[in-house]
Amino acid sequence: MTGPYTRGDSFSCGASREHIRQALVDHGATDILFSQRGNRSAIAFRGGGRQFRIVVSLPQPDGALTGSGDAAEGPIREAKAKELERATRRFWHALSQSIDAKLRAAGAGIATLESEFLAHVVLPGNRTVLDELEPVIHSAYRSGRRPSFGDFDPALRLSPAEQ
Repeated sequence: MTGPYTRGDSFSCGASREHIRQALVDHGATDILFSQRGNRSAIAFRGGGRQFRIVVSLPQPDGALTGSGDAAEGPIREAKAKELERATRRFWHALSQSIDAKLRAAGAGIATLESEFLAHVVLPGNRTVLDELEPVIHSAYRSGRRPSFGDFDPALRLSPAEQ
């Protein structure tokens, strides 16, 4: 059985966001910004000569209550709100752990910041690598054919010192 600490729902959303911010700062990130629009939240930052943006969908309620005037409506709504709050706390805690692991791998030299956050690298035109590649990958799986990425010359690849 897991307790609230191991599930992550004892951490406030704000505490998890602050943990993410501090971990990014500790690893040299700058221009850290958190934003939210509807059920989507974003974390943007600069690091290693690159700009990154992580966009995530927050947990959503299971659905609206049907019917009105029911005496149980208030307690049911309250229980659903509490469960949504717990799910949101668990979500932010898991995200903070995930980002922590990526930063530790980069800090230990196991990977680079760019390789750990590759999907979230912001390209010219303000789209991420994920935004650009997701439709290509989907199409490749649907067609069963390897996607073409143009005439990339491996000799033009940047060395780690040039990145």
